[in-house]
Amino acid sequence: MTISIDYSYERKNKEVNDSIIYARRIQEAMMLKEKHLHRLFPNSFILYKPKDIVSGDFYWFTKIEHKIIIVAADSTGHGVPGAFMSVLGINLLNQIVIEEKNTDVSFILKRLNHKLKKLFDYSNHFVEENVEEDKRVQDGYDIAICCIDYKEFTLTFAGAMSPLFFVSNNILFVIPGSRNSICGTKMETERTYEKYTEKFEKGDQIYLFSDGFADQFGGLKNKKFLRKNFKSLLLDNSALSMQEQQVVLEKTFNEWKKFEEQTDDVLVIGIQL
Repeated sequence: MTISIDYSYERKNKEVNDSIIYARRIQEAMMLKEKHLHRLFPNSFILYKPKDIVSGDFYWFTKIEHKIIIVAADSTGHGVPGAFMSVLGINLLNQIVIEEKNTDVSFILKRLNHKLKKLFDYSNHFVEENVEEDKRVQDGYDIAICCIDYKEFTLTFAGAMSPLFFVSNNILFVIPGSRNSICGTKMETERTYEKYTEKFEKGDQIYLFSDGFADQFGGLKNKKFLRKNFKSLLLDNSALSMQEQQVVLEKTFNEWKKFEEQTDDVLVIGIQL
């Protein structure tokens, strides 16, 4: 008896997997390495844990004269769709901040929303009117963006559905973000993103993050880690160096998750000013 084995599925699966792995290389190449952040902030870390091979979370930073702009973003979805959104977001930030030389964090978010909406409006223009709403392009970002001015010793923050944690004198302050996301399902003509400016002192710490850490299921009752526990974890370990804090965060995340599947992409950026 001759048994015929069809390897076509296995081969196609390998080809798809190889393509996604290569896509990860492209995605990672578009984001500066952690060592580049260390050149700007010697005491800093980036905890970056994609749920799948590629990630919908991304980070971005650059220096313009005496100002440093840093971004932590959470794209709609994860995996391949999220990765496409992250690559698009990185390209748009390059245009808005580096090419157009914008450092106003509120304006950057407003410009990002405008550019993304314009791209999706163009796409949706070709979608037939009788097609269901969920077939239209409605993706977007939750973003935290900071401008750190070392000439004035000020920190300016704006967020799109994403806050900033600021630790000073052993107190953790939450600087809220706007309740408007970038693009997304609601397509108003214009959106506003409030900005907050604070003076900082040497040794103060900031944290930008996606919701992946707080939303991770695990523990004895298989529940979410929650934002309040995430805040406590950061404050309780804020006396440690940023590199030590990164180790604590990773260990806590893995112990909480244990054998559970990772819920979402995880991104946490910690910086000592």
